[in-house]
Amino acid sequence: MPPIQLAVTASTILYDSWSAETVQPDLLEVSTWTPLEEVNLYRRLLPDQPLLVHGGNLLGAPLTDVQAQALAALIKETEAPWVSAHIALWPWKVLQEARQRGRQPTALDLGSHLEAFFVRVRTLREHLGIPVVLGNAPGLPGYANDPESDPMTIAAVLEATGCNFLLDLSAAQTAASNWALTPEQYLARLPLERIVEVQLSAPSLMENGRLMDAHDPLREEDYYLLNHLLERCKPQVATLEYWKEPQALWQQLVRLKEELFKRK
Repeated sequence: MPPIQLAVTASTILYDSWSAETVQPDLLEVSTWTPLEEVNLYRRLLPDQPLLVHGGNLLGAPLTDVQAQALAALIKETEAPWVSAHIALWPWKVLQEARQRGRQPTALDLGSHLEAFFVRVRTLREHLGIPVVLGNAPGLPGYANDPESDPMTIAAVLEATGCNFLLDLSAAQTAASNWALTPEQYLARLPLERIVEVQLSAPSLMENGRLMDAHDPLREEDYYLLNHLLERCKPQVATLEYWKEPQALWQQLVRLKEELFKRK
């Protein structure tokens, strides 16, 4: 199998501190709201490589015609092999109404919202002509067994849509704490065989003791969890989602290069 490629979120911090003398990533990743003029700048850093495109909550609502045209232009400019987005099933009103009735929300509360999500996935895939990769959400901090991060639902949605999986390790740690599981136990319940990309950053600890997805610098426990994951699957890409401070950025890239080299 080919080696795992190392990607990093494109940012002004990355661009301004870029040097041929530093360890460089294999790929860069932009968001679906990155302006095309910035995309052109980032492509110059690695001119022979496509850019990855991450859509965050792109699938939370239908695209307008203007949004669809802009996204198609972005995909053409980046030559992205896929577009990734979170599994966005749960309108806040549905969650709120279930909890007001004193019960845990389940997939049965979704009704037409579930089919609407499937339609959005199909429409996006057909419109762009490239695969759609679906990612896990961190869940809502402070809500035990939050349905947005239910591993059984994640697996079922990937199976129903035929999509591959983007695993966000920071979000997985946040979700694990909501489900009263260790990160390893939570990962074991996910469809790891579908992973094509893993996103890497560290969560932060809130005052109430809950974790929050924060895109902080990787800690030793994050590198441990990455290696734990890579013993069980081999994604095509590992993406560092960090853009806050240049020294920390390049230190993490050096360390990740070393960790991924062990997996060749």
